[in-house]
Amino acid sequence: MATLDELLATISHACRCQDVRAFSGSLFDDSKQLTRSNRARFLRKAATAFKIAFVPRFEEDIRLKLASKYATICDALSRQSGGQAGTDLSKALAAQLSRLNDAQMEQVDFTSLSLFACSFGRHPASSDCRDGMIRIAEVCRDKSEPLQDLTGEHLSLLISGFSKWPDQPAVREAALRIATEISCRTRSDDRLSALTPRHLLMLVNGVGKWLGEERFHTAVVIIADELVRRSDRLSDFTQEQLANLISVFSKRPEDSSCRKAAIAISNELLRRSDQLSDFSQQRLAKLVNGFSRWPGELAPRQATAKIAGELLRRGLSVDHHELASLVNGFSKWTAEVACLAASVAIADQVIRHARGAERLSYFRYQELGVLVNGFSKWRQDPSCRQATIEIAGEVLARCDRADGVSCITEQALANLVNGFSKWPQQLSLRDATAALAREVVYRARRAGQLCDFTQQGLAILLNGFSKWPTEIPLREAKTAIAHEVLSRACRSDRLSHFTRRALAILANGFSKWRQEEISRHATVAIAQEILRRTFQVCDFSEQELAQLMRAFSHWPKEVTSREVAVVISEEVLRRLTGTARFTEQEFAYLANGLAKWPEVAICHRAAAAIGNWTALGDRRRTPCHAAV
Repeated sequence: MATLDELLATISHACRCQDVRAFSGSLFDDSKQLTRSNRARFLRKAATAFKIAFVPRFEEDIRLKLASKYATICDALSRQSGGQAGTDLSKALAAQLSRLNDAQMEQVDFTSLSLFACSFGRHPASSDCRDGMIRIAEVCRDKSEPLQDLTGEHLSLLISGFSKWPDQPAVREAALRIATEISCRTRSDDRLSALTPRHLLMLVNGVGKWLGEERFHTAVVIIADELVRRSDRLSDFTQEQLANLISVFSKRPEDSSCRKAAIAISNELLRRSDQLSDFSQQRLAKLVNGFSRWPGELAPRQATAKIAGELLRRGLSVDHHELASLVNGFSKWTAEVACLAASVAIADQVIRHARGAERLSYFRYQELGVLVNGFSKWRQDPSCRQATIEIAGEVLARCDRADGVSCITEQALANLVNGFSKWPQQLSLRDATAALAREVVYRARRAGQLCDFTQQGLAILLNGFSKWPTEIPLREAKTAIAHEVLSRACRSDRLSHFTRRALAILANGFSKWRQEEISRHATVAIAQEILRRTFQVCDFSEQELAQLMRAFSHWPKEVTSREVAVVISEEVLRRLTGTARFTEQEFAYLANGLAKWPEVAICHRAAAAIGNWTALGDRRRTPCHAAV
């Protein structure tokens, strides 16, 4: 067995002879004889020696068809065991590769490029590695045919490296070529089925950085299908791999393949329920957050309940980011006892933090918003209410600082308002909401609009503000939102991007200020959008129909309000001929609204039909679901 000194002498000789093949043989074959500690020392010294002796010869050896030797050596030495010397080597080779012209790059095969990409991707903060990666990406973008011959493993190495610089145009375009190649590999192609769990994860993690593009989405679906085919072999995947997979699939919850993959992972977790104590709390939080995207599925619900029980057993000693992530996940299953118990325990922890020396100062607004939004799902629980009050106190305290709430994101702002509004009797929550409303007004005046808010965000804000309609800051914020709705209604696509639910919530919210002209104008714009969607009225839920009728009935003299009432009446009559699923409260909203147009025949008929239905007390009606 060779000693460390003997191996170091061997690589020194290879360096003096400029023999990269001999260096490679010593690195990959002879070094296996070393102990773990000696091997790490050997790799660091080898990295330094290689950088000095061979990096200056890189271009010359490329012409001698030795690119694969450099690529495998770089891949081996740039890993953690190579230390800083391995990092320096990777940067030096990246700098060399970034300067190769097209003719020289043609001498580097795509398999070697994949190894270089993986190596450079380990150092995303390095500008040299970034430039080297861009050069690789340019080749893959311009000459993508060789991608067809790569194994799934080498595709995964390429996309994993590219994903470290997702904003670079050339990198994104090259990644798109890889996604296209993945999408072309069908079930009969064993190049995906042969992938190890590690490389399958690298593939999906890489592609997951660009899910806005359809071809990236298709690639994720192909990978999800592959995972489903392995449902009986998920024991081969580590805890970290399962958590990372569910994190990517959860970005496409509406896709059936991603849903099936999530169910398969949930079932695997249930099979491992006696091993949950081995999972890190970060991984458990990631799993909960991922499973929460499919609240209607049994397996994710059961798996989340198991995780909640495990975290309760541990005492929930997690950091503030994970607390928010967990509450967000648990709140999707409010009927699960374990989810409630875990959320209450988190609420108690938030209360303890709030009463400590640092209060909640180290929580970001995004985390506070997620916590409040989650706690609001259990508004009857005293701990959840008190934790929300403490968070409101933190928001008010921050308002006194120079930067106030100027750094809060639109999503966090909407989450906080939505959560606070679930306890309208609490004065501190009203005051915190008023402070947030002033920020909305400030942003509207500064930019002249609220274009950074999504349609859902606008609806959530208005719904929250409407709980305190007499408060001046909230009324001013409502006016700003109304102007934004009217502004968007004047665009070529009008309000077509607003969901049915958002339209219903906005109309219902504006009705709380029905004496104001701006509220009437905004509601008319919403009515016009609904009239453009009359062919979709059958897709509106019972709750949304009732909300809309209730809102428009406050302006009975408006022509558009009457026309919407006619459309809703027709839909109500249609549903009453089958198994109606309106709640008593929704029937009351509909009947009271329809009464505003007694002279309209269809409205009169619908009101009479509702009266007959409620009088019969038909058992086909389902239990109540709360209207906003």
